[in-house]
Amino acid sequence: MNIERNKVEIKMLLNQMAALFDYLNDYLQTHEKALNDLLIEYGYENIYAKNLMLSEFHVIDCIGKNRLPNATFISKELILTKGAISKITAKLILKELIKPNQLENNKKEIYYTLTSQGKEAYEVHEKIHDLGNKKVVEIFNKYNKEELNTISRFLDDLLNEL
Repeated sequence: MNIERNKVEIKMLLNQMAALFDYLNDYLQTHEKALNDLLIEYGYENIYAKNLMLSEFHVIDCIGKNRLPNATFISKELILTKGAISKITAKLILKELIKPNQLENNKKEIYYTLTSQGKEAYEVHEKIHDLGNKKVVEIFNKYNKEELNTISRFLDDLLNEL
């Protein structure tokens, strides 16, 4: 009887996980829309007009969080090819959201910094993540320490097996 109950519970968990994976897949598409909606809501029409893609927001985020990142660093951080980063940074330069820089003692290497509009885009991206994190924290606050440890172990096991 206990084995049958476990099978039913595991099947329910698998269905819930499938729903979570579907949500996460949709999240990538809705994340870009949510960012653009917030640009309007917070009065950043000038950045909204630049029609940023999610990958561009993520490059802006990487540049905003790191001191003088170059294309190699950004590609490693975002797990994208250097060619992809090259294309994205070229677009962001044209959109006047980032600017290329060279160090005085190294004219070969190009480093990126945010422009004032790039900083605004970075701030909006941070606000979106803060809102999402607050929702997750509210959910986690429903569980006691033992339950959180179980969830953590489960996620570790899941990630190690995938």
